[in-house]
Amino acid sequence: MSSKHVPPSGQQNGRPDALDTRIGQPSLAAPRSILLPVTALVVLAAIALTLWVLRTQLAGASLWSAIMAPEPGNLRQLIVHDSALPRIAMTLICGAALALAGAIAQQVLRNPLAEPMTLGIFPGAYLALTIATLWAPAWIAAQRELIALIGAALAMLLVFALAWRQRLASLAVILSGMIVSFYCGSLTLALAISHFQLLAGLMIWGGGALDQQGWHASAALFARLVAAGAAVFLLRRPLSLFEAGESTARGLGVSLMRTRFAALGLAVALTACVVSAVGVIGFIGLAAPTLARLAGARRFQQRLFWAPVLGAALLWLTDAMVQAVAISGVFGSQLIPTGAVTSLIGAPMLLWLLRQLKSRPDLRSDVRDSVALIRHKRPLRLIAGLGLLAALAVVLSMVIGRGLDGWRIVSVAQLEALAFWRVPHTAAAIAAGVMLGLAGTLVQRMTGNPIASPDLIGVSSGGALGIVAAVFLFAAPGPLELFASCLTGSIVTLLFLLWVGRRAMYAPERLLLIGVAIGALFQAVSGTVTASGDARAALLLNFVVGSTYYVQPLAAAVAVVVALVGLGAAPLLARWLELLSLGEGTSRSLGVRVDIARLAVLLLTALLTATSTLIVGPLSFVGLMAPHIARSLGVCRAREQLLASAAIGVVLMVLAQWCGNLLLFPNEMPAGLMAALIGGPYLLWSLLKAAPRAA
Repeated sequence: MSSKHVPPSGQQNGRPDALDTRIGQPSLAAPRSILLPVTALVVLAAIALTLWVLRTQLAGASLWSAIMAPEPGNLRQLIVHDSALPRIAMTLICGAALALAGAIAQQVLRNPLAEPMTLGIFPGAYLALTIATLWAPAWIAAQRELIALIGAALAMLLVFALAWRQRLASLAVILSGMIVSFYCGSLTLALAISHFQLLAGLMIWGGGALDQQGWHASAALFARLVAAGAAVFLLRRPLSLFEAGESTARGLGVSLMRTRFAALGLAVALTACVVSAVGVIGFIGLAAPTLARLAGARRFQQRLFWAPVLGAALLWLTDAMVQAVAISGVFGSQLIPTGAVTSLIGAPMLLWLLRQLKSRPDLRSDVRDSVALIRHKRPLRLIAGLGLLAALAVVLSMVIGRGLDGWRIVSVAQLEALAFWRVPHTAAAIAAGVMLGLAGTLVQRMTGNPIASPDLIGVSSGGALGIVAAVFLFAAPGPLELFASCLTGSIVTLLFLLWVGRRAMYAPERLLLIGVAIGALFQAVSGTVTASGDARAALLLNFVVGSTYYVQPLAAAVAVVVALVGLGAAPLLARWLELLSLGEGTSRSLGVRVDIARLAVLLLTALLTATSTLIVGPLSFVGLMAPHIARSLGVCRAREQLLASAAIGVVLMVLAQWCGNLLLFPNEMPAGLMAALIGGPYLLWSLLKAAPRAA
């Protein structure tokens, strides 16, 4: 290697697993900055669209009068002056605030993928507002910002706690952020299902609706932006030193921990203020700093100025496009929140951004953390015990039920009468548990990371996108249309993963990051549908949260067959899994064709994940939790861990279905969502408990 080679920033600061933040950075002969032309182009496009929208709203009335002094009797001028113009101001302020928050987060974490959405800040704030809306409505009216700030801060602290064991490595932070986002989203969905009518207005507002009634909200948010900007200005010099590496910054007297927490505190506060004012507006914090860097803002102090400017312009242009589409009547009377549209645009941008990364992040933690610290002396006996426990869970779920007269034991005659309905649902839950347990072990062994999950490779989210398409393509989609659409979405996603993965030899870090982007796209689409107020939103929620109620006998039979195939095929990959968890270099030195091994593991994982999505939806922690429980029980070898995880997956899914049927009787909580609600606290607790040991 040439001595003139400049190592990635992660290597400069002693962290070889950090993502290279110099995305798209040109050589010394690169063209000069194009920041001004790019910004001018976006601003001119926003102005043109805004003028067209305003003239359409005024219907011939004077625009100048509406801006400066609206006539008291002219309703159109009053609407423009007191609603349209404050909306533009709010758009500019929110865009600048989110871009500033994203620039700060990316700088202190040395992570180009860091922003309020990927760090779990948005979902945490939104969950806090949802809870307060239901159980503390007086607080939501008086202390909306404080509630959002508490939720955002708790989510961010949880992300850091989960990633601390891997020294805040870039991918560890992103995966931890997605886990926290996943669980916060699951809780929010559970509340939305059980209180759909009460939360309908919050879901529409939470999608990032920028409608305004007067100038008070925008003025208040602007004051907070100015205060945060002043604080960032005071921190600009120590923050700039992060670019030289942590060791250099520490040598120059910078307190890294204090500076990092102060800067991230400002990012969390800015995000919470935006969420409390207009709801969730995703990916502006990712797009604006990235575009500023690509357009020529190489130094952090340049990005501190240009990222907010570009963020304000981008959100203004997006909102103007949303209003123009709404006026044209393309989507009828359906409401399209601006925040949902930014997420739809931002998720593909995240996919593109992943292709520009200069280095390959190492997502694996210490090998000690990827296997059990205490080996079980008789793993086969333990696996047999887990199998008996799974059988006991199945029997209990079949014979103990709840009716209008309370709890009861189901007789044999009643079981025979209900077999046509109960057996397919239970068989589907068993098969889903097996598939998710196997898939989770495959992914964690392939990546060597105990917080990797089959949900994060994107196949389940692709299947869920297929369900979304079916709901809107068919007037009354039946089980066949839904399952066919889900399978199609999963297959298309798998083909995309294979196409991208081939270029990187199916490197697991690339596949997981792409899965994160696909999952973000699914969240954006489902959020758009939910916030639009469409009557099909409630139906869509029931499908994507994983209710076994809709499973037909044929679908259950297919799931059982795929689960059996997985049980037979996964142990055949055990040797590869043992070696892959040791790292790419070690695997190659031991004669493993790493690309072939990864492809085989990926294909089987995708098949199992896609089929389980057909049954219980994309929202489940089983694939993440079952391997972790098996590892904590002392099951170390790959073959034994696969079998133990499958049995644990059955226990979790069957109990989730049983609890979902009984706790809210006569209503039902979907099994996939119930599994996330049951397993999430345990998983978070166990990961947090392990953090000090690895630190």
